[in-house]
Amino acid sequence: MKAPETDEDFVQWYEDCWADRDEVEYPKLFGAIHEDVIALEGSGALEAWLDNDDPSLPKEADPNWLPMGVRVAPPSPEYPYWTYVTSGLSNPFTLAPGDDLPEGASSGLGYEMVIHTPTEERWPVLRLLDMMAYNLVCARLFAVGHRYPVEGTLTGGDTKLSGFVFVTDPSRPAHFDLPSGKVQLITLVGVTKNEMAFSRSNGMDRLMAKLTDAGPAYITRPDRDEVKL
Repeated sequence: MKAPETDEDFVQWYEDCWADRDEVEYPKLFGAIHEDVIALEGSGALEAWLDNDDPSLPKEADPNWLPMGVRVAPPSPEYPYWTYVTSGLSNPFTLAPGDDLPEGASSGLGYEMVIHTPTEERWPVLRLLDMMAYNLVCARLFAVGHRYPVEGTLTGGDTKLSGFVFVTDPSRPAHFDLPSGKVQLITLVGVTKNEMAFSRSNGMDRLMAKLTDAGPAYITRPDRDEVKL
């Protein structure tokens, strides 16, 4: 299979893939979702990563990156918590008109990232925008099983959580399909420094089992205590 060969057809196909994800797949996965996208453009996240001394990294943003961003889904009867999900990392911006689409290939970077919280928060939006910019500018990708410490605390305020672990949420499909390829859903769970170290030494499954015993494991609760390790 190939991407459409003319520029006009390719642009329409690109937009259709985006719409399929945001308007069809996301409502199925997360319930009713706000129409607005909190875009990378104007957020300052791209500029922060573009301001670097590494000659191998870009100094200007790819125009394809600018409208990417974060979407927000409020609580629903099926999902009684807030959801923040990236929108754009799986856009087929890595392709050009006429490029081959191998069977089973990933769309774009191959994933989108998700954070769940019990109440509405601003910090998940800021974290996801920053991590999207990191992926795009530095070309360093995340995967299930990764760990990501942050400077200070996860929220920037009073919490014991100081980083994320990257996991698959068992309450949802691990991936979905677009005309441009497969997309993995990676859920980011906030953890403490000691919990992150525990997962490194004992495995992610054992950490998630302990978090599950202590409460809703896949929902990040900044006010929670560290689990007993």
